[in-house]
Amino acid sequence: MNNGLSILEDLFQQIIGPFAATQVTPLLFEPDNVEDRVSNLVNAFNQHPQLIPPFQILIKSLNPQDREVPLEENIRFYTTSATRLWLIINLLNQVLKIKELKMDDATGKLPGKAPDLLKFACEARTQFGEESRYKDYTFSVGLLFDFLFYLQKSSLVNLGGAKFDEPMNQAFARAVEQGQVILKLSKYKKKLSQDKLAPITCFMRQLAQVCLYLLKPGVGVEFYKKLSTLKHTEPVRLAMEMNTFGVHTGILATYLSQMVPAFTPLEKAMSVWGTPYLSWMSGQRDVHDLSAMGMLGMTLKERLKGADFPGAGQVGATLPELFYLELALTSEVKNETKI
Repeated sequence: MNNGLSILEDLFQQIIGPFAATQVTPLLFEPDNVEDRVSNLVNAFNQHPQLIPPFQILIKSLNPQDREVPLEENIRFYTTSATRLWLIINLLNQVLKIKELKMDDATGKLPGKAPDLLKFACEARTQFGEESRYKDYTFSVGLLFDFLFYLQKSSLVNLGGAKFDEPMNQAFARAVEQGQVILKLSKYKKKLSQDKLAPITCFMRQLAQVCLYLLKPGVGVEFYKKLSTLKHTEPVRLAMEMNTFGVHTGILATYLSQMVPAFTPLEKAMSVWGTPYLSWMSGQRDVHDLSAMGMLGMTLKERLKGADFPGAGQVGATLPELFYLELALTSEVKNETKI
């Protein structure tokens, strides 16, 4: 277990701490009202006044005029969406200090288009709907992928020259696929609580796996490559992680959930990952639903590729550890839901 404690210490020191230092969390969830969005961005600039001059230079290059323009007007011209991404990228790089994100101070320009620099955040939002109720949640969890992607290029973690771009891309793709399965299943679950966070559970587990790549670069990738060839149930997979690393991804995801305040309800759900019936038995149905739906979405996607969901009565056969799961699944699933 000492090995596990060491990994947790490294997790806080090398990943959670640096992310907290970026101070991007106030920008992750946008107010619905435009004026409130502008006000939120002005507050962010006021907290980081060193970013105001390059931003104003950038706007002036795009919209030349003689008079001084208030910051609010610059934000409206550039749009709140573009300003938000510009700020997030610069706040990330204040901590990471890498050339891939470095702004040109003389022009305020970024080293590329903002949606391309925050590819995971923007892609996650797109996959789950630009205007959907999931947009801020998926954008936020996608940004955690972006952070880890750039963290590996910084001097904050020592990877001995190893690069994990492709494993990260694969982990993100799996999370998107599993999360979309959960969306399809959610409409058949009676009284699904915390439904906005249900798809995020899969992202958090994949993020925890990526953290093990970064914290154990000589072990992580090969371990999960081998594990992907084995058809173990989730509790067995967690036991294998525990045996190899001294900690499993459910535990890591519990702490990763603290990186975004809105993800706080996920902490308990990830702590019972693999054994959600523990929260069912103790009457914590909200916790149970998040964990169980995440496990179900992940397992169905991995085990039933290209198949129709088998419908009611088959959950126990497909996922023995969730045999009790109270899903209101009907024959309609067979007709409409492709997994």
